[in-house]
Amino acid sequence: MNFFKSEKKGHEDDDSDSEVQMNEGDYSLNDILICATHGKIYAVHKRNGNRLWRSKFPAMGGILSLFVTDYDKLIVGGNGKTACLNVKTGETIWINKMQGFGLEEVSVISTPSKFLSPKRHPIASSSQNYDMPPEYHDDGLNEKPIVFGSSRGKIMAIDSDTGEQIWRYNCPGGWYNISVAIVEPPSFEEGRPEQLIYVGSGKWVYCLKAKTGDVVWSTRVSNAKFGLSYMTLVTPWSSRLAAEAYSAFSQNPSAQARDWEREQEKRRSS
Repeated sequence: MNFFKSEKKGHEDDDSDSEVQMNEGDYSLNDILICATHGKIYAVHKRNGNRLWRSKFPAMGGILSLFVTDYDKLIVGGNGKTACLNVKTGETIWINKMQGFGLEEVSVISTPSKFLSPKRHPIASSSQNYDMPPEYHDDGLNEKPIVFGSSRGKIMAIDSDTGEQIWRYNCPGGWYNISVAIVEPPSFEEGRPEQLIYVGSGKWVYCLKAKTGDVVWSTRVSNAKFGLSYMTLVTPWSSRLAAEAYSAFSQNPSAQARDWEREQEKRRSS
């Protein structure tokens, strides 16, 4: 059953032409391009643009964030909710309504199911004064993935199988800003035995243990009195992670949220 799909007509958009046009056996995961617009999610074939499936998210046409995991699930965030879909069929696996997170945009990410722990680069271990991004070694580490949804200065860790809350953290000083997050695997060489998640909200950055939500450290990175409280995060080697762990606009819709705010400001002033 597709939880988000609606068959209502009338004043709703007629999206009947975006139904599945190919049998599931006619395409593989590598053939799928996921798109989200006007509160709906579409899968199209990368080779010919055929629509494979459609799913309607209960976001009242709002902004949706997307993240495809390395365990073949599609994580969707929006309207104060986080959901998990079957990336090949669009069927809903679970939805977490994230009580207390409001009804605004949601940033989403997941820790990987298997990651290659970064190994110190030999140049960085020498006496030279600069560091190189660490390389991967062959030993993979397995760990149950955790999904994260964040909004309004809060972040929630969600069980990737059931959609149940594991823990939540209210970012002190994060106020009601949209939060962003990136994950980092453990590195025993660097003295990090546990998987971490870095969260940015407003002027603050927080380092939390991914499994428990325990705070490792937090710091106020800015004392600015003017400007916008939208934050982005990245690490020098984050694009090498098995999970796409950087603050991209597809998973952290800060830019889209600000664009929507501008439209509202124009309407109020007109």
